[in-house]
Amino acid sequence: MIQKKNLDVTIIVLFLVVLLCDGFVLPSTQNKRRLSTFKVSSTFASVGERIGIDETLNGIEKINSNPDIFIIRDFLGQKHCAELIQKAQEKRMDQSPVAYAGKVDDIKELVGLAAKGPVVWLAVLSAWWQVQTDNSGQLQLLVHAGQNYAGILLIATAVIVAFVQSREDGLQDLRTSTSTTLDDLDVEGTLKFVEKSADLFNTNKDKDEPAKQAMYFESPTVIRYEPGQSLAPHYDANRSAETEDKNRGGQTLATLLLYLNDVEEGGKTRFGLISDIKESSSSDTKLTVEPKAGDALLFFPADKNGEFDDRLEHEGCPAVDPKWIARIWRHIDRVPPPFGLSNSELLKL
Repeated sequence: MIQKKNLDVTIIVLFLVVLLCDGFVLPSTQNKRRLSTFKVSSTFASVGERIGIDETLNGIEKINSNPDIFIIRDFLGQKHCAELIQKAQEKRMDQSPVAYAGKVDDIKELVGLAAKGPVVWLAVLSAWWQVQTDNSGQLQLLVHAGQNYAGILLIATAVIVAFVQSREDGLQDLRTSTSTTLDDLDVEGTLKFVEKSADLFNTNKDKDEPAKQAMYFESPTVIRYEPGQSLAPHYDANRSAETEDKNRGGQTLATLLLYLNDVEEGGKTRFGLISDIKESSSSDTKLTVEPKAGDALLFFPADKNGEFDDRLEHEGCPAVDPKWIARIWRHIDRVPPPFGLSNSELLKL
């Protein structure tokens, strides 16, 4: 039988391995953790240059730099705003969907954290208890540790998947608005909204560019907030976009929100991680935008290469008066139907 001294040395070596994993791997992983739509780290990732826009457009005003956020005054006329509301009302408006962006990465990261820390500790401790019970030797300790690690990791993975699924099931409570998609460019208001949006991203001033730019758009979505309805803090980009959003154009590079009606009270768009550098009488020091019919809000959830920008967390504050907006997401790749505009619709631009 192997002497107890040798067995103790093996246990010490195993614990040192655990400490190395826990001390060197874990902190770097924690710095990039995101669970669902919630930010749990104060460390911002470094992002590159954003996608280009036409900054000479009439009415455009930069209200924040790094990250860049713009207001475009009178982006769409009152007549066309009213038409978008009317067409949305004529269609069936359902509860606005909420997707668990980053689900794949969350599962991978949580399993990775478990595998490099708690699972190793439990495997070693349980193996140590087993050899103490049956008086087995050094080799059996390693066998027990390996077997226990595999079993505990399997259980941990199942628990993590169940946990993530429970988070996904609860996400719908974050958004209480109703919405519908408008993909018929025979409607003048929809056509004008898409045309103006394409012009915004047309940095080459190419007359044939609108249809090319609109290929990267999701079809306009009209969203209605009744009094009391809101959208909790969230991100428009997806850390798992390459896999989860592959069929809808991949990563979201730009968000364009068009306010369709004046809202006297409530319903502001708020960026909870960005301070308002302008003096304000409001007690809220974070950047907020008040809805005004015809104005558009533009920001960039990811850089031009698709790198997630975790500074762009935002929310739709609870509505007091009814609030209507229309949204276009500009993706990194072509957005095919049913999420994007069909080729026959693009030809109308």
